[in-house]
Amino acid sequence: MKNILLANCLALLIGCDLPNVENSSAKFIEGEVIMEDFDSKNLLNWKIVNDSVMGGRSDATLKLKNNLYGVFNGYLSLQNNGGFSSIRAYYPPDLINVKSITIRIKGDGRQYSFRVRGNTSNWASYTHTFNTVKNKWIEKELMIKDFYPLYRGYYLNDMPLLSEMVIKEIGIMLSDKQTGPFELEIDWIRAN
Repeated sequence: MKNILLANCLALLIGCDLPNVENSSAKFIEGEVIMEDFDSKNLLNWKIVNDSVMGGRSDATLKLKNNLYGVFNGYLSLQNNGGFSSIRAYYPPDLINVKSITIRIKGDGRQYSFRVRGNTSNWASYTHTFNTVKNKWIEKELMIKDFYPLYRGYYLNDMPLLSEMVIKEIGIMLSDKQTGPFELEIDWIRAN
């Protein structure tokens, strides 16, 4: 009961609506929201979206490893004008006033992008690219002011700032135009 009361108070302080406790993996700690921590959670909220939606041949999975972190891996193919693989999660807590998103990852040396969708558009994503270091855990802080709007790889003008929106969806995409296997381990994702 104390935890529920504390979560309610923290949500009000940081400007968030309360998550659906049954469906959300969000946890509230002082000054930030743990959006995902992948420990002992099922991955039902996450969805894989590959270039196969438009005839491409890329393939990916998202699995838990040792109930400690998520592993997003697969094979990126450029066949049939493909070249992307992604994971997404719809996010019920309706986060607002987020200044940054921090991720703890271990990568393969490739460049990925973190994607966010706000409440004002169902089709545009706001994107922030990040590099990984092969086989090394690192933390990346992605400032909300540095996200830029994209639709199917095209930059968009005249879009509202992401900082003015409610975050509804998060995701990670690989689209670096390099054919071959990939693997990104994700320990946690936090909103600050």
